[in-house]
Amino acid sequence: MKALVWQGGHNFAVEECPEPEAKPGRIVLKVEAAAICTSDLHMDDFGARPPLILGHEVSGTVAEVGEGVSELSVGDKVALDPVERCEVCWCCTHGIGHLCQNFRHLGYGDTPGGWAEYVAILATNAHPVPQRTSFPAACLLEPLAVCYESFERGGFSPGDEVLIMGDGPFGFIHAQMAKALGAGKIIIAGHYHKRLSRIAAETGAVICNTHHQDLQEILASQVGSPGIDMVIEATGSGASPNVGIKALRPRGTIVIFSSIWKPQALDMGTIHMNELNLVGSCRSLSGYGPSLKLLAAGKVNTAALVDLQLALREHKKAIEALSQNKAEVFKVVFLP
Repeated sequence: MKALVWQGGHNFAVEECPEPEAKPGRIVLKVEAAAICTSDLHMDDFGARPPLILGHEVSGTVAEVGEGVSELSVGDKVALDPVERCEVCWCCTHGIGHLCQNFRHLGYGDTPGGWAEYVAILATNAHPVPQRTSFPAACLLEPLAVCYESFERGGFSPGDEVLIMGDGPFGFIHAQMAKALGAGKIIIAGHYHKRLSRIAAETGAVICNTHHQDLQEILASQVGSPGIDMVIEATGSGASPNVGIKALRPRGTIVIFSSIWKPQALDMGTIHMNELNLVGSCRSLSGYGPSLKLLAAGKVNTAALVDLQLALREHKKAIEALSQNKAEVFKVVFLP
């Protein structure tokens, strides 16, 4: 089969690779769509070692089922949860299996990902999607589910006012999720006017271009005292958490969704005096089912993020678009 193989850095090559097998309990998926995640362009930072087939935002058609698989059939249209759980470690046996201590993750370690014509995975990690949902929209079920997890971790309640920091793909999806879950007011802060305008048009969010506007002034006019209920940090900037902490009401919650590459010291005094909640959110524990329902009901629109659909051989164009045209491009999806 043809696959796009990471060679290190931003270097990739389309190569001929062996097709995976449907071992017991597993399926082989004919990949119809596989998106590029921001993390795919930082694999060196995560300690991954080339060569490796990347890609963990994947949808396709079941091509083969292994022994013992009864819940899926050849021809089923599915999207994947890329995190395979061991089911025996402390996390798996204490109800947080998405943080499995022995996890296998598509496109990481020694587990081939979905930037290929075929990929193998545990059958339990494949979620049937509505036929009317396009494959490019369906492959974004994974980022949709991990954004759903942010609201679970943050203890969100309908009517809560939410500040989303970051106007990238995850900022866009978090804003959609906030609207779908019934947020009272959504404010999104970022740097790119075109991105912010698209998010506002889709979600009704109040936007703040922090290059030209004062976030504190916007919060004061839109929310007022005592502050916002919930902040989602989706930038990865070291300065961002403290901005979010300053925006929160007493006993408000900030969710650290993105990896903070160069963290700064937190404002511990404000956290202490205002009894703030600071939580991390990584992967998704049980967000796939609820996210599928929202997708099927049209309450979220992942297709709105897909700006380019390309063949694997067009990987240079894909990376160039994501690295040099951030104002215009949210997501690029490969069609293997």
